[in-house]
Amino acid sequence: MKKVGKSLLVLASVGILGLGVLPALPAQAGTKTVKVTKVKRAAYHATKGTIYTSKKLNKVRGKAQAYQHVTLYVTKHATIKQNGKKKIYYYINTSKVKGWLWRGDLKFGKATPSVASMNAAMAKRFVKQANTYRAAKGIAPLSLDAARVNVLKTHASWLTFGKYPRTKIDWDAYNQEAAKFGLPADSAVMEIGSTSSKADLKNSQRLSQATIDFYMITGRNQPDYTQTVLKAATTKIGIYWFNDHGTVWFILLPN
Repeated sequence: MKKVGKSLLVLASVGILGLGVLPALPAQAGTKTVKVTKVKRAAYHATKGTIYTSKKLNKVRGKAQAYQHVTLYVTKHATIKQNGKKKIYYYINTSKVKGWLWRGDLKFGKATPSVASMNAAMAKRFVKQANTYRAAKGIAPLSLDAARVNVLKTHASWLTFGKYPRTKIDWDAYNQEAAKFGLPADSAVMEIGSTSSKADLKNSQRLSQATIDFYMITGRNQPDYTQTVLKAATTKIGIYWFNDHGTVWFILLPN
């Protein structure tokens, strides 16, 4: 790719395109534990609901939303009668949080990690695959540049998304951030892609592979050596993933 001063290349999308214990609440009237059953430890996840410290349901441990990217392991079930009506609560026993949550707020299966927590693993995998392709053509390996990664982490201050492809950069704001990390402010080339595929977002392996395919694979799964990341002139890169309203965006910033 020809380097263009202060320019942005927006590429097509891949996929078509701990909390402390809160103050005690008044005991819920008519709350009574009917039965508690130990069950085989099983993985669940939740995005809503209230986690209570005990079966009395009178002290809140926290909101399940705070643990939406944490796999919650259930070890007990409790049948609790509230005002004559029975409900089943599950006991969550994990290193992050322990407590009781109504079973209707839980879904079976492991949680999807946050994109932020997957960044380091994905970047490592991305660079490793890029260097495998580069080695096959006798091209020297590239490295992940911390300064470029750090400036990409500040994207919220200089990058805005409009209706595709109207992605905009506030170059003055970008230059200010770049200067903080010792990067040149006179020119920059970025490549941006995205995916909203549930399969791609499942875990770091799937998401990093989608990014590898996006930047490095064309045609019959053959490496495209004309892409920026596979050019001999590219010796270091910054790459960063972030979530925006259910779509994961990835930005590549080469030297």
